[in-house]
Formats: sequence, C-alpha cells, structure tokens
Amino acid sequence: MTARDTLAFYPFVVVRIACRLCSRSARYRLARLAAKYGPEIRLDDLLLQISYDCMYRADERKKGDARGCGICLPDLDQPRPPDLPPGMARLRVVRGGKE
Repeated sequence: MTARDTLAFYPFVVVRIACRLCSRSARYRLARLAAKYGPEIRLDDLLLQISYDCMYRADERKKGDARGCGICLPDLDQPRPPDLPPGMARLRVVRGGKE
C-alpha cells in the first residue's frame, strides 16, 4: 500500500461504499470523512472503521471461518467521471487555468 491509498488521494467528492454480500451501501462526503478520520487514514482502515458493526464481520470475529464482510469502494473498481454535489452539478472543469 502506498501513500496514494489514503483518503487524501481519493479521486471523488463523494465516497460511495457498498457491500458485495448484502444490500448495505452508503455515501459520505470526502471532506467529512477527512475531518473525522484524518486525511492520512488508509482506505482499508477506513473501510474497517465504517464496517465495524457489520454482522458478517462480527461472524468472522466469532467463528474465524465465516466469509467476512464484503465492504468495498465500488467507484475505485469502475472509474467514471468525478461527481459533484447537487448544487455544483452545472459547473465545468477548466483545464489550463492558473493556480
């Protein structure tokens, strides 16, 4: 895992989280997650924090042979254009601007 695998380098404004085993899913704003957990938290550690109360993860802890939790970041599996909050949906990204 590299420094790019931290929340600070997450490429989208909204962090979508889903489970491959159940229908559980959630959306979080990147800024709120960074404020709560810190921007340097590894994405794997963030997923562990968010899925702490998952029943599949609890089974894994108790039995040791359960399938475990299927939590993932689906946006990283299937790249797509960056998403914007609803109020900013009409804005465009302008390349070549000055800093």
